[in-house]
Amino acid sequence: MTQAWIVRAGRDDSYEELALNKDLIAVGWSATGDLSDLTTLTAIRNRVLSAYPSVEHQAADGYSIQLLAFRSRMAPGDVVLLLRRSSPDVALGRITGGYEFRKDLAAGIGHVRAVTWARTDLPRASVERELLALPALTTVYRINQAETVARLERLAGDPQPLPDAVVIRPEVVAAARADEVSEPFANLQRNLNYARSLATAGQHLALLKVGAFEISDVFRAAWVQSVAALDHWVRQEIRARMLRLAAQPGVEKPRAFAAFQISMGLVEQVQMGKATLVDAVDQQLRDRGHLVYQHPDKIREGFALVADVNGFWNRVAKVLTEQSGDGISFTGAEVQDQLHQITQRRHKIAHEYDEDPENPSRKRAIDAPGATKTIDWIEQAAAAILVVLDTNVQASK
Repeated sequence: MTQAWIVRAGRDDSYEELALNKDLIAVGWSATGDLSDLTTLTAIRNRVLSAYPSVEHQAADGYSIQLLAFRSRMAPGDVVLLLRRSSPDVALGRITGGYEFRKDLAAGIGHVRAVTWARTDLPRASVERELLALPALTTVYRINQAETVARLERLAGDPQPLPDAVVIRPEVVAAARADEVSEPFANLQRNLNYARSLATAGQHLALLKVGAFEISDVFRAAWVQSVAALDHWVRQEIRARMLRLAAQPGVEKPRAFAAFQISMGLVEQVQMGKATLVDAVDQQLRDRGHLVYQHPDKIREGFALVADVNGFWNRVAKVLTEQSGDGISFTGAEVQDQLHQITQRRHKIAHEYDEDPENPSRKRAIDAPGATKTIDWIEQAAAAILVVLDTNVQASK
């Protein structure tokens, strides 16, 4: 029976070019070496732990499951979607070869399978339904729904015009991910997908050579939308976690939560029985709605209300490094710097016409790949933050 898979391109820019030019898909974790003789999850996990001794066991489990899927579960004839980094589009093809471990490719790329690409410019909007279930930090993911597999098979085998884009309602996004992520994060992904749609629209308008306006402004709109999505997610994630904590009297809480100030008017409402503590906290948070969560310091300060943020960005960087498996490592300082650059560019777009400092009469260059990489980075950074926050929750139990 044909299966369908999603594979996320590595964060090294050379990966995508290699995959499309050499007709293959690949995953990282190359320090494990050749897995041809390993057929069980236990054997692969032991190899992972040996190759990456400093990796957390939870991350090692994730590596192992994905490597086993790539090594043993994929099969020739299966359909595969490659999430590209240089474009808001995706590539779609069929796996044509078995598992191989190669040493002649770029650093960090060893585990490969041959692929015949049917399309390399498939708009994300046409496979939005398939991408809803993909966890943000997962590299290899199998699509389970039979009707979805059949649909992708048709797309992979039929060079006719693309089907109409699938319009996904917010409640469908939340339902699709309810078992895996919080509602705020599902909403973040919906908003980021909208930003990706803008990047796709800009790319297609550029091909039409529309001259009525600057096409690059569509990419700027995508950039601004992605930062707004991050800001909104942080606000909603803090609110959801604050309300859960407020509803649990006697449970140990972060110092910043204990110091959270509620107006005397709301305190009186609670004393009079006209509102619960949860109601009061919710109202106070709504009254603080003017706060902006875009700068790394502000994000850390916000999450201090619901979690231990000691070494926060270093821990986020560790998750990004470990979960990706693509050989690219981060430090906390680098994660903060990346986020700062993204938000600074947003401010330049929104408030300073995105002026090029070296040529004030022109705007800074921007394109679909740049906007797409920014959107992807925000999604993965937010997912890493969730891992850190949820680790805090588990540790407190």
